[in-house]
Amino acid sequence: MKAQTILKPVDVSELGFTLIHEHLLTRPPQILAERDVSIQPYEDTVLDSVERAVQELRLFAQAGGKTLVETTPITYGRDIAGLAEIARRIPEVNIIASTGFYLAETFDEKWRKADIKEIAELMRKEITEGADNTPYKVGVIKAATGLFRIHPLEEKVLKAAAIAHRETGAPIQVHTTYGTMGDEVADILIKEGVNPKKIAILHLDTNLDKWCIRKVLEKGVYASFDRLARVRHYIPDEWKLKFLDELVKEGFENQLMISMDAGRRIYWKSYGGGPGFEYIPKTIVARLRDMGWDDKLIEKIFVKNPADFLGFIE
Repeated sequence: MKAQTILKPVDVSELGFTLIHEHLLTRPPQILAERDVSIQPYEDTVLDSVERAVQELRLFAQAGGKTLVETTPITYGRDIAGLAEIARRIPEVNIIASTGFYLAETFDEKWRKADIKEIAELMRKEITEGADNTPYKVGVIKAATGLFRIHPLEEKVLKAAAIAHRETGAPIQVHTTYGTMGDEVADILIKEGVNPKKIAILHLDTNLDKWCIRKVLEKGVYASFDRLARVRHYIPDEWKLKFLDELVKEGFENQLMISMDAGRRIYWKSYGGGPGFEYIPKTIVARLRDMGWDDKLIEKIFVKNPADFLGFIE
């Protein structure tokens, strides 16, 4: 199978150690800062430096990282040309860009009025021809749902994503707000004909409810634990890693992926924060080894599962 990086398609065997859900260049719409306290301070969520992104990725590569999935969608300040420049400057890291949309609150009038077929056609073109009037193609479809609800605009995007998936074979990632609605999202996509192995439900580690997460995994889709290093706002990493270990022991090791979702300056060493993109391959992997995970299991979670998810269905 092939995965689509922003510069070229690559065989999934070349992806290596992968962070499945991250951000390199973002500029969220101001309306989010006005309505959502999680976006405050707003300036912290604006990632606008190619140079600092390159610095951060060098640390990731030095720690053994090979691929990063950049999941900034159209309505969150995506910068396709900037991502391509980053990819050219640090060719030792594969960068996979995204098409798609964030929460309903970010839709402008054009996209509120667009129908499912129009949105699906945009996604298809960005996957097969190039995004934002460039030759650079995306390799993942992004959708999002709100807190304990799926807005009609968000459901429209999910159904459009299903069409684009059926036409291209591309994988789909779905943001869940505080880990809610994952089961319902999986149901919608599967009903619309999406292969469960090409669905990743994001941010499930912000709501460590075993019953809810098990219901998602029982659909055959991927569960992404991608909010590590959030000790200031979320659940301690220790609890998340122990929870993951329990899921492995319950037989779900083929459906789990880990990332950090470091979409703030405060998490980047190059902005004077931390722990940086090296945190997962360096610190988290060491902690998992201390918990008893062997090389085979670590490779499964960070190499094989992401490769299986990111490869396009031919």
